[in-house]
Amino acid sequence: MMTKRIVALVAVLTLVMTMFILPTTAGAIYEAYSCCSNGKPLNVRSGPGKEYERIGSVAYGEMVAVDHDLGNGWSELVWGSVPGYVMTSLLSRTDPGPYRPTPRPQPQPAPSPSGGSALNNIFKKARFVSPYTVTLRGTRGTGSVNVRWAPSTDSALIQTYAYGSTMQVIAEMGDWSQVVDPVTGITGFAMSKFLYR
Repeated sequence: MMTKRIVALVAVLTLVMTMFILPTTAGAIYEAYSCCSNGKPLNVRSGPGKEYERIGSVAYGEMVAVDHDLGNGWSELVWGSVPGYVMTSLLSRTDPGPYRPTPRPQPQPAPSPSGGSALNNIFKKARFVSPYTVTLRGTRGTGSVNVRWAPSTDSALIQTYAYGSTMQVIAEMGDWSQVVDPVTGITGFAMSKFLYR
């Protein structure tokens, strides 16, 4: 009689546990796609870490069933008779479509030797001075003044300063001066003819 009660109690406990456990597991499964940024297959490992053995792979764009996200950067897959683990960041909830490699930046042509030589000649003339303040006056003493990355009208423009702005000169080099904006700290080169003491 006691044995029947124990068996009945075990059966009821098993049923109650199944009611709580099964819906949680079933609700956690979702589908995702392998989505490595380099288009290579996604490694499936025997545990949640790169130190675990690789037990398979999933081709780029192939769908897999995810049992649950472990919350540590890894997810557990429904993987045959054993669990498989993949990096969560390499899964996508949406189909990534065919792999398209990111175009590599094209190499920029090197500056022409003549341009480089001209700049080198200007820098050779550089003379550091005790910083002094100048007022900027553009063409005909009224317009704005361009401050550039290098002492050349072909170099990139850093900023344009309005007539009457003040800068500090820290070096002189022929037709150009190296200037510093005392407010922002921006440093560049301006044509000396537009700088007035």
